[in-house]
Amino acid sequence: MKKIIITLGLLTAFATVTVSAKTAATVNGMKITVDEANKALKVLTKGKMTWSKLPADGKKQLITMMAPSKLVAAAAKKGLSKKEKEAALAGFWMQKKMAKVTVSDKEAKDAYNKMKKAAKAAKSKKKIPAFKKVKNSIKMQIKQEKVVAQLMKNAKIKVK
Repeated sequence: MKKIIITLGLLTAFATVTVSAKTAATVNGMKITVDEANKALKVLTKGKMTWSKLPADGKKQLITMMAPSKLVAAAAKKGLSKKEKEAALAGFWMQKKMAKVTVSDKEAKDAYNKMKKAAKAAKSKKKIPAFKKVKNSIKMQIKQEKVVAQLMKNAKIKVK
């Protein structure tokens, strides 16, 4: 009797997991779940459409849109070395962190003026572009510096 109850409990738990991870489609054997499809639809339709309400041709179109990311992810797993994967992950993390950092126009202008002053002091012959042309690049550089500074603030470096 005890074995039957445990078996029923396990089957119920497995059935619950299977239902929540229901497959909407496969791409080269890789699953795209209904949850993934619904998340994509939420973004694409601003929450107006779900997988269950989508007509068959709409489902095909959605899966066709989602397939490349699955294929690229699989190709990257197979085709990148461990170092390349770490570099890609670090780059993605950095972009994610930088997106949360704000840099004012004043900060960018101050950095521009410092660079301009340093170029004059070094007697550089290169023409310095107008601030408007380089503002976004300077902001990106400052964002990167802020993220790195935050990491370094908590770093425990030991030289042996």
